Amino acid sequence: MNTLWRHVESVFRVERTRPDLGAGLRAALAVGVPMVIAAIQHLPAATWAGMAGLFVTLVDRGGPYRDRAVTMGAMTLLGAVMGLVSALHLSVWASVLFTLVWVTACGFGRSYGDTPGLMGVVLANYTVVSLALPARDLSAALTRSGLFILGGLWAMTLALVLWPLRPYRPARVAIARCYRELADRAEEVGRWPLEGPLAPVNVVEVVDWESRTRQSLENARDVLASTRRSRVGESDRGEHLLVLLEGADALLALLVALPETLEVAPREARYHVLRAEIHRACAEHARDLRHIALALEQERQEVSPSTWNPDRVRRAMAALVAEGALPDSARAAYSHAIALLVRVREYSNALLDVADHLEDGHPVELDLPVGPHPASQRGRPLLEPLRDNLSPDSVIFRHALRLGVTAALATALVRVLKLDHGYWVIITVIVVLQPYSGMTFRRGLERAAGTLLGGALAAGLVVLVRDPAVLLFAIMAFFAVAIAVKPLSLSAFQVLLAPALVLLAEIQTGDWELAGVRISNTLLGGGLALIGATLLWPSPERSRFPEEVASALRADRDYLLSVAAAKSDAEPEVREARRKLGIRLLSAEASFQRLMIEWRGSSRQLEPTMALLAYARRFGAAVTAVAASLQWHGRHDLSPVASYAGGVLEDLALAVEHRRAPSPLPRTWVMGESTDALFSTQMERLVRQLTVLHHATVRAAPQLSP
Repeated sequence: MNTLWRHVESVFRVERTRPDLGAGLRAALAVGVPMVIAAIQHLPAATWAGMAGLFVTLVDRGGPYRDRAVTMGAMTLLGAVMGLVSALHLSVWASVLFTLVWVTACGFGRSYGDTPGLMGVVLANYTVVSLALPARDLSAALTRSGLFILGGLWAMTLALVLWPLRPYRPARVAIARCYRELADRAEEVGRWPLEGPLAPVNVVEVVDWESRTRQSLENARDVLASTRRSRVGESDRGEHLLVLLEGADALLALLVALPETLEVAPREARYHVLRAEIHRACAEHARDLRHIALALEQERQEVSPSTWNPDRVRRAMAALVAEGALPDSARAAYSHAIALLVRVREYSNALLDVADHLEDGHPVELDLPVGPHPASQRGRPLLEPLRDNLSPDSVIFRHALRLGVTAALATALVRVLKLDHGYWVIITVIVVLQPYSGMTFRRGLERAAGTLLGGALAAGLVVLVRDPAVLLFAIMAFFAVAIAVKPLSLSAFQVLLAPALVLLAEIQTGDWELAGVRISNTLLGGGLALIGATLLWPSPERSRFPEEVASALRADRDYLLSVAAAKSDAEPEVREARRKLGIRLLSAEASFQRLMIEWRGSSRQLEPTMALLAYARRFGAAVTAVAASLQWHGRHDLSPVASYAGGVLEDLALAVEHRRAPSPLPRTWVMGESTDALFSTQMERLVRQLTVLHHATVRAAPQLSP
């Protein structure tokens, strides 16, 4: 019951984002204009151009213009080719075999990422429709393919030509999102009470910001790399955006290290004036970050100058020193916090200057830790992702085979029972089936709920009016709003898309009673999808989650070892190890979210597992704080604590992999004599975080076991 309730809650969940009004309007025009022409000119076949506009619009996921053009162009050409199967007039079993082979092949599109995976789903759906609605002869099939090309080109023209073409716009928006998330963190620290951060109700809230920001950085990195690859001859603006992106990555590390330092610094009342000045500086820094984000989003040249500097913080520190009541540990911690603020100030000043020259392309010389650009890295061979997934152990392999077999069974059932508009059954199977069992059940609920509500809406509309002109306007409106609200709610998208598709089919066939057919066929297809997900090579997340956690723990170890071997946190090895840790943690957290979908018990039972992931990220934050202060205690040898912690982390990873409790902690690492108070404090915090992480792993062991 708990699992069902979580699924039901997910159906009504609304994401905190804005509707994509531009995409909605483009979708309405892409589908509506060909439909209007078909109605005015009395050319029923021209409705295939409208269908092409819909399918090509659906695969447009945004991002760099080059990537969008390649995706939409590939969908147009492949759709035109697959439209020719409408001339085959296959027998029942030939159709079943063809569906098995083709839908399985489309399922492997996920090997290349989310967008190719979506294109595989859309292409499989169009092929199913072409098989179910055969053309009279080869000439009619060629006409259908030609109309599909025209519809696809019309959708591409709307998306890439008639709308303002600004090649770097997607990259600018993606990088601006990073700066806004950094600003959110700086503002949060600026609002801390003087005694330090309040203890969160849920430990995951502590690390949620870092997780989101790392995800945004990786997305921006991909978008910028793709954009620059398509514009080899133009580099000034691309170089400026690269500096801003890598500057955001550097600021992320500093905004992780600074709160860590403030947490270990003394918090008695005599330090409140100093802490208040540090908090003020963080809040003012947030304003600088938002100015950079505005410059990126609004493409304006004038950037507001920075309004803060560390002088007030230095004066507050000097006053404490003059009083003579500043212990070594407090002096070290607060001196390091001020040093971090100075670095933050230097970076933000330089980045504001870069943002100010985005429009004029004026070169800016900076001393920022900018590493090799992803666009300069050698791309993977075309067939390598496919080869990587040609194994029974691959989730994508099992999903593609499950998808093909279930779609073939649905085809056989539809053809044998001669179901009216039976292709809706097969389409539902293809759309609902997901690589992960829990996601399949959730998608089935969304599809069923959307179809029931949308079908009822379409039936009610048809009762009130059957004027084709009014219905065409309604179809365009439904498509526009459905695509616009898709980023907010997939369920709302399904509810609004269903009546549009039903009305589209009713106009094409003249049958005004299709809403009930659509509902019954959708329910049948959803049931077949759930049966396929349960019986055919199920992929429970519980079997994969421990490996993801173990990889994250080993990334923690590798990050610590790279810091121990480095002299500065700006070294490429340290930055790359920090990035890999962020990516591994993101992967583990995504796996945990899928585990929650499948979990049949109470959500409270997963709290230890949730805490394990949270403390794995907190340990990484403690390492980042150490890395940011390497120049302070570079003369100290970090290898003993790195060896100690590395051994413990490896044991934790092995314990998670083998679904067992970890070994007891070794004898506490004893630090030698040191006059560096900051070094001593940071090492104690590092070991303390390791102890908490070990305890979290012990508590999570029962949930990780088979």
